[in-house]
Amino acid sequence: MERIYFDKQIFSHLFKGDKPVYQKLYNDLLKNKDHFIFCYSHGHLLDLKNDKSKIKFRELDFIETIVDDNYLSYHATEKRTSCYLVKPREAFNDIEDDTEISFATMFDDLDLEFATPEQQEQIKLAKDLFENQKIDFEFSQIQDIPDEIKNPLNKILPVGLDPMTLLEWSEHFMGMLKSMEDDKSVYKGLRNVVDKHINNGKFTIDINEIDFNDDLKNSVLQKTFIEYVNGNLNPNGDKGITDYDFYTNAYFTLDLLGISKEPSKKVKFGSILNDSYHSYYGAFCDYVVSDDQGFLKKTKALYRLLGIETKVYHIDDFIPFFYLLSNSIESSPKMLFDLLINDIKNGLVVDNYQSIKFNRNTTVIKPFHSYFGFFNQIESFKENNQDFILLRRRTKNYSYFSFYRQYKGIINKAFKLFGSDLDNKGEFDWEKEIEEIKSGTWKGRFWDFDTFTILIEINIGIKEICLLLTPKTLAA
Repeated sequence: MERIYFDKQIFSHLFKGDKPVYQKLYNDLLKNKDHFIFCYSHGHLLDLKNDKSKIKFRELDFIETIVDDNYLSYHATEKRTSCYLVKPREAFNDIEDDTEISFATMFDDLDLEFATPEQQEQIKLAKDLFENQKIDFEFSQIQDIPDEIKNPLNKILPVGLDPMTLLEWSEHFMGMLKSMEDDKSVYKGLRNVVDKHINNGKFTIDINEIDFNDDLKNSVLQKTFIEYVNGNLNPNGDKGITDYDFYTNAYFTLDLLGISKEPSKKVKFGSILNDSYHSYYGAFCDYVVSDDQGFLKKTKALYRLLGIETKVYHIDDFIPFFYLLSNSIESSPKMLFDLLINDIKNGLVVDNYQSIKFNRNTTVIKPFHSYFGFFNQIESFKENNQDFILLRRRTKNYSYFSFYRQYKGIINKAFKLFGSDLDNKGEFDWEKEIEEIKSGTWKGRFWDFDTFTILIEINIGIKEICLLLTPKTLAA
């Protein structure tokens, strides 16, 4: 069950269906929903939130026909990204209910009834610092710089440039973000200044190279690209940086520094931010698909720079690839075993090691085929003269979790190939088995045939769902 991520524009093409190629692709996607996980994210909802018409609700319902409830979102409090079982309409209603932050009233709703005197005093001091004590950000120095730099900066810096309280600066900052979203010239002017005086076209992206990272150290920044992004997020070096914060800032910085900038006629601050979210959430999937060349270029560059092996496709290239991918699904036990034998013989051997604790030698193979659309690594080993073949999944991207839908898809595919297991268990029982997985009591499936056994379970040692195939020794 490989994961596929379409950016918002692809969903719009499929929704409109004004081209036969998209009509056919949509039908092919529906036919293969049992074999792949199609994901949507918070980024899609932000894109649709900007649509003031009622069509967005029809589009949300349409997206659901493809993605079901496979929702990727970053939880700011927990500082982690997870997959939530939430349908697009429901998720969209949540963000529509979000109210804009008002820093001026942030202390008004605090209930201090149960606070200790010490806590009440701390809150009082914080309120006083936030609302009354002024801080000089030294913006007045802008008056001494050339007009070509000063004029664009005047559009985003506070009027008067006098010392400000944190409350005044926070309110200004929120207004600055809104002005950059509403007026293209604000962000465009800032980008032109930064690009000209730091990069000036010297450091750009070559899809096959990542030299811009180290080369940027030769600019006035005197830092690599990664160091520059980290420094902006954590100037004092005293806090951790999440993948979410680093990635979205890195994507935005590629455009701001002119390393991979959008054409001036089309660039929008809000669009760049939303594209950064799609690129980030795509790193939790196996495939990312778009028809936006700027998005594709930035995404490929950052994935390559960060060692993310998610494959990035233009829609024109993805359509024929998806046809091949969907036709490579195992249709019979014989096909599966033939593929497995070929991979054991001809797959790329990436490791070979002897266990210290057990009488076991393991050969690790990268196969040509992805089994059940999920298992992409073979570990062939012999222990006490018994052969074992373990299929597991290894990914090099941001994803550190399996979707529950993947468990369901793997079990249902196995049932289709092998029938009911030894305990007469068939298709995945969603309500029951999800609770067993959560509680750590899930037993998976076990088949016992004349020449081999097959076990699908969450392996105790590595805490991942695996398939273990054990050939039986035939009597002479």
